[in-house]
Amino acid sequence: MAEGPDAASAAADEFDTRVDHLLQCTCEVARAQVDAHQGAMAMIVGGDWAQARKYFSLSDKYAEWKDFRMPGRGIGLHAVVVAENKAICLTQDEVESHPAWRGFAESAGTHPPLRGLLAVPIVGEDGLNYGLLQVSDKVDGGDFGAEDERRLQCLADAAAVGLDALRKVRSLRLGELAPASPVEAQASFVVIEPA
Repeated sequence: MAEGPDAASAAADEFDTRVDHLLQCTCEVARAQVDAHQGAMAMIVGGDWAQARKYFSLSDKYAEWKDFRMPGRGIGLHAVVVAENKAICLTQDEVESHPAWRGFAESAGTHPPLRGLLAVPIVGEDGLNYGLLQVSDKVDGGDFGAEDERRLQCLADAAAVGLDALRKVRSLRLGELAPASPVEAQASFVVIEPA
């Protein structure tokens, strides 16, 4: 087991790299899973929105925004999804009339437009909220539905399992405890028991 500040720094760097890869891939898959032009994810670091890490996946329709970045702020519709640990599935009209809708605040005019919104929480073990996964602008021009929400939530649940595992590996490499959680069969996962 490695010790000292260099080991801690290396473990943190490796953790960050793996998290970035996992969440960027999740964002790409989310867009494909529900056939949307936009996918985005925010991971809240240590419960602090100011330290949130954001990931984007945009189709060619949004090529002019490929370099768009906006810091996480934890307000508006994002805050509702994270605070309530509940999905939001809204048409464009419902987005604009929702009491939590803040527009794009200081990013108005530079933010890619939303065309409806489906956002689900990423909740790990013990109810730890990692953030949210969202999509906008269905390719067929329609609204998101229950099947889209189910698919996106399953993907967010899988991302949470990956984040939980990475967090435990990091803890173990730093010599900290990382207790295993009991495996419970969930409707969205298949648990394979040894024979």
